[in-house]
Formats: sequence, C-alpha cells, structure tokens
Amino acid sequence: MTKKILIIVTTLFFAGMLFLTFFAEKIHESSLPEVTASRPEQRLFPYEYVDENGEQQTGSIQKIAVPITMLEDGVYAVYSAEKNGTKRDFVRLAPVQTGEERDGYVEIVSGFMFSDRIVTESAGELYDGAEVRVDRS
Repeated sequence: MTKKILIIVTTLFFAGMLFLTFFAEKIHESSLPEVTASRPEQRLFPYEYVDENGEQQTGSIQKIAVPITMLEDGVYAVYSAEKNGTKRDFVRLAPVQTGEERDGYVEIVSGFMFSDRIVTESAGELYDGAEVRVDRS
C-alpha cells in the first residue's frame, strides 16, 4: 500500500513539473498588469517674444504635454529589457518636471522625451520597475 502511494505521489509530482515546464511562461504573462502605452501628446502653449521692431508679441509653440489627471498616480514610461533570455516590457516612474497648464494639460519640461512611450491606461497596479504586458492593438 505504501509503495502504491509513493508511486502515485511521484507520478503527480512529475506531471506537475511537466505542466509547469510547458505553461509557466503563459501563467506568468497572464498575471502581469496590462497597460496601454503611446507617445506623449504635443499641445500648443503660448509664449511671448520681442520681434525685430522691439515690440512684445505672443505666439504658440508645441510642447510635450500630458493630462493633469495623469500626474496624480505618476507618469510611467515603458521600456524593454532582456530578462532570463527573453525581451520583456517594464515601466519606470518618470521623475517629471512640469511647466505651464493649459486646457487640462500640463507641459512636461523634463522626465521623458517625445520618443518615449508612456502608460495611458493600466489594468493593474504599477510601480517603478514592474514588468507589464503592453496592449499592442
């Protein structure tokens, strides 16, 4: 009887290990927060300058901007890195410095560039260095 139990336990153990060998990656990926990422927007912001006649003028210039509401939880930039031999996506909390506010958007002076992808939506809690699944649709 003890020998049968030992054989059953050993068989179940190896079946479990075989299952994990084939499905561990999928299980891991399904547990990651899914995010939507895009390039930051560019918005027009007014600026003043002195023209060639010495007169004060007002113009507009495009600057990187994010919705003010995005600053509440922090702005996360998406980056890719290799982990365990596989290219994966991660997020970093961008230390943004803000400038002017206009029409619900705030200018980003520094912290990320226009070429960076920033998280616009997240289906899970994010933290600096978190691995994520980026929605590619």
